[in-house]
Amino acid sequence: MTGRLVFGSRDGGCVGMDGDDAHLGPAQKSRYPSGYTVRTDCCVCRAMLSSFPRVFARPLAVLGGTLAAGSLVQTFADNDKVPATAPPKPLQHRRGAAKREGEPVYTRAEVVQKDGTDGRPMWVTYRDGVYDVTEFQKIHPGGKLIKQAAGADVSSFWDVWAYHHHAPKVGDYLEKLRIGSLQKEDEVHPQESAFDPYDVEPVRDQERQTVLTERPYCSETPNAVLGSSYLTSADALYVRNHAPVPDVAWPSDEVSRASHVEQHEVVFEAVEGSAEGGPIEDGATMTISQLQTRFGTTTVTSILQCAGNRASEDIAATGASGFTGTPFEAITQGMVGNAQWTGVRLADVLPALYPKECAATKKHGGGEWHVVFEGADGYSASSPLARVLSHEHDCLLATHMNGELLSPDHGYPLRALLPGIAGARNVKWLQAISLQRHPVDAPWNDYYYKNAKAEHIQDLKLQSLILLHEGSRSSENPGKAKVHVGGVAYSGGTGNAIARVEVSADGGKCWSEATLKASEVVADGSHKSFGWVRWVANLEVDVSSGAVAVDVCCRATDTAGTTQSEKPAKERGYLYNGWSKVQVAI
Repeated sequence: MTGRLVFGSRDGGCVGMDGDDAHLGPAQKSRYPSGYTVRTDCCVCRAMLSSFPRVFARPLAVLGGTLAAGSLVQTFADNDKVPATAPPKPLQHRRGAAKREGEPVYTRAEVVQKDGTDGRPMWVTYRDGVYDVTEFQKIHPGGKLIKQAAGADVSSFWDVWAYHHHAPKVGDYLEKLRIGSLQKEDEVHPQESAFDPYDVEPVRDQERQTVLTERPYCSETPNAVLGSSYLTSADALYVRNHAPVPDVAWPSDEVSRASHVEQHEVVFEAVEGSAEGGPIEDGATMTISQLQTRFGTTTVTSILQCAGNRASEDIAATGASGFTGTPFEAITQGMVGNAQWTGVRLADVLPALYPKECAATKKHGGGEWHVVFEGADGYSASSPLARVLSHEHDCLLATHMNGELLSPDHGYPLRALLPGIAGARNVKWLQAISLQRHPVDAPWNDYYYKNAKAEHIQDLKLQSLILLHEGSRSSENPGKAKVHVGGVAYSGGTGNAIARVEVSADGGKCWSEATLKASEVVADGSHKSFGWVRWVANLEVDVSSGAVAVDVCCRATDTAGTTQSEKPAKERGYLYNGWSKVQVAI
């Protein structure tokens, strides 16, 4: 079963039956990859195939976990130590735009003809509404993926890409784009569907994670947990999923988790339109075992951070951002963690498979080539080849975290690990790699994760965070208080070591240097300092005025002399790295 896509339910038929081929527009009928049996009367089959066209085109793609319950039978021996699974909370489906008095009523057959081909307008439906997206498709955050729902209903797509049910802008656009009603008998009601793409999800330790969204699952680590150890455990590390955890994260009953990793295949795609050729002119596929045997493995320490970490602080300090009004406006400091990662160096793999492109990049030092990483969940992202090729930047095809196989939420069996680069580029459940002359135009890469200049975010910024604090009045001197604070600091994309961390209890007028816990930094194969260093500081503060709390802040300086500013420039809500500030009760 490993590495094979399986459609079907307990009775051998397809899942999510809706019984009407009219749901399928003519533009959709031509999109299906060969080699699969697709029920055109099944909205689920259509949604899954058209949502992930490149994923489903490969035999190695496994997305059984996104099909309906019972569609992929899995049993595990007790000693396999396969992570437990549990269904998430029920999805709260978004309401459609309100029906307008006197609006026209359309049949499903009429909508199907408006599929955007041959100069026709592009319409979609949701619940009882009909929406004209002919112009909107040009600015759709999901890019060209909207075309896969042309002339059809979007419900099955939105159940997979569930952020549609959270994002406030979706509701705004529904109001603007509604042009009429769908006749009653043609309506699709999401809650009536038996299809649940999130029916198999990992069990998460919600005492060690703060949940931001259930579908897709996104969480951060509480400060107390984050500051309690040098390395962040897998069950505590933040999770940022964009879709359901794909089935490739669960080995079949035929193999152990370790064997599943060894057998997992990565497709290295041929370079389109390149006259440079190379040993994989027609593409190549290698198992992880083959990669490890040929190139060896190494272990490096690196933080992993979401570009949106500290979103709530950014809003408080600089005003509204793209996160305002979404569940992510609540992000504090916990979408970051520090771990040891083991894998194969991309700086060894890529030159062997793409020698001419890599040689040209090294010679000219340019950013004309980009590495595209594609996950089994349909998510893809890219980073400049020049950065990934740099040995000192320690970029890996990672299979282990803190000496253990990756967990399902963190990319098992394989992920990209790009130290110092925003978490969004560290693609999980990795199944394909390619090179191209421009950043990938995938939805999350092309619309989100961009800075104030609309540039694709890559490097993270210098950070220091206060994670632990306590205060008490001095027993010897009631006018004095003792304040203990602790936290972490890291340099982000530069990989520079942290030179010092300073703490202030008077708004930055006077600073005291903290003690760096450098002795706990682990020696491994790292070329630079992409991991964090923990620090502690003890202050004596004047509270003779009767103050019952003290405001404390911190800042870091790296070995290049760069120091955090109190309030950085606005970056659309991303990359906030102002002074970390807390109020300590006395």
